[in-house]
Amino acid sequence: MSAPVVARGAIPFGNPAPREASPMMEQWRKALDAVRGGESKYKILVQAIAADIENGTLKEGTRLPPQREVSQQLGISVQTVTNAYKELEQHGAIRCEVGRGSFVAKRVTEKVATYMLDRAEGAVVDFSIARIVYTPEHDRIWRETCSELALEPDQPWMRACRPIAGFEHHRAAGVEWLAGLGAKAAVDTLLITNGASHAIFLALASLVSPGDVVLCENFTDHGVIGSAQVLGFTLKGLDTDEHGIQPDHFEDMCANERIAALVCTPTLNNPTATIMPDSRRRAIARIAERYGVYVIEDDVFGPLVAQHPPPITTHLPELGFYCTSFTKSVMTGLRIGYLNMPKRLALRVESILRVNSWMAAPLLAEVATRWVVDGSAAYLAELQREKLAVRHAMAKAHLGEFILGDHPSSLSTWIGIPKHWQLDSLVQQLRNRLVAVTSPDPFLVFGTPRPNALRLCLGAEDSDARVDGALSTIATVFRQYPQVHDYL
Repeated sequence: MSAPVVARGAIPFGNPAPREASPMMEQWRKALDAVRGGESKYKILVQAIAADIENGTLKEGTRLPPQREVSQQLGISVQTVTNAYKELEQHGAIRCEVGRGSFVAKRVTEKVATYMLDRAEGAVVDFSIARIVYTPEHDRIWRETCSELALEPDQPWMRACRPIAGFEHHRAAGVEWLAGLGAKAAVDTLLITNGASHAIFLALASLVSPGDVVLCENFTDHGVIGSAQVLGFTLKGLDTDEHGIQPDHFEDMCANERIAALVCTPTLNNPTATIMPDSRRRAIARIAERYGVYVIEDDVFGPLVAQHPPPITTHLPELGFYCTSFTKSVMTGLRIGYLNMPKRLALRVESILRVNSWMAAPLLAEVATRWVVDGSAAYLAELQREKLAVRHAMAKAHLGEFILGDHPSSLSTWIGIPKHWQLDSLVQQLRNRLVAVTSPDPFLVFGTPRPNALRLCLGAEDSDARVDGALSTIATVFRQYPQVHDYL
């Protein structure tokens, strides 16, 4: 019987013959061939792919080979490759898109460096970094405090090395500060941290394991996105509106997935500047309690608002972690924060603090304590509100028709861009005119559509006159049409 006719180039029977392995996959094969007894093949593959990402062999946006192809080329199971890709995705090294494949992701630190200036440039008016408006009063109070500290005969904050959770009088001052923000706390449930970001990281590290699902607003602080990459949990964004997280979506996620925690910023969300009303805070708390979901509340901007609803965590004493600090309201360099937590988890969180950083910087904690006790912290926060109100008035005068979200006490304003501009081109045009702004990219949780919007941080280290001039420049560029080649 004659053989069947087969079209040229076709493979008549069986699986398609594997393509010749690329030099990159040959390196992966060598790594797997060197596996010793007891070592996991998928872990070795993770290390090999991660190394190629780190050394630039695999660049951002590169599509990784399909899992089945890697399986065939390397002689390992598809499940081994799947496990490796999943772990790389959890660590933020790659992103997996249904129907499209797996791609090398840009690391959060690289996104931040791209869209926020990491060094001062004197000629540039920098709206890219969230910081307070600095005044001569800040200098005066800081210098007076330094003089007082220098004359102290006994300085335990420079000598002691044991108070992991913070000196008791530092923690007592924290309880007092939190009471002014509407947050209930106690000395034995409060930790001194190196800022609010540190507090959030400690809370997450105490609650989640690799592979757990954590929820947040679909626009969130880039530090939370970075924590997901470091701790290996899966971060998913919740739908939001002008009042913050939509409770229906939160409940739907809790009902259909096992959720470890919710991280949220109900007061002056970064970057949208929304403030969640009390009714919605209570709704979020009820849902969290019903499903046993921990809530980590970032209230770093809380001191900027003279009156706002009580924190969500006041309704969740057994499930709430409350985080705040002084960096975004009192003094940029005063990187001291407070973390209030459920009492039954206090020992666990303290042990993570000990491993993570031993303790917060006690000298800065002493400065913060003195400013809380003598009223300087409250005075500087009030001064900040006054300065920011002036700058928000400037922004409204120049860009009012484009503002999507703001508050007179917010460090930033959320600006929509004209339809005739492409976002990246607009950012570059402003940069060419010595104005730095932030695109939405560092704040986007995976799967969130990219809006045509910019974050302007109004606490730029410049005079009001320079800020006003830069806002005028932005308005002028918005009303111009881009050059034709900007679209090519």
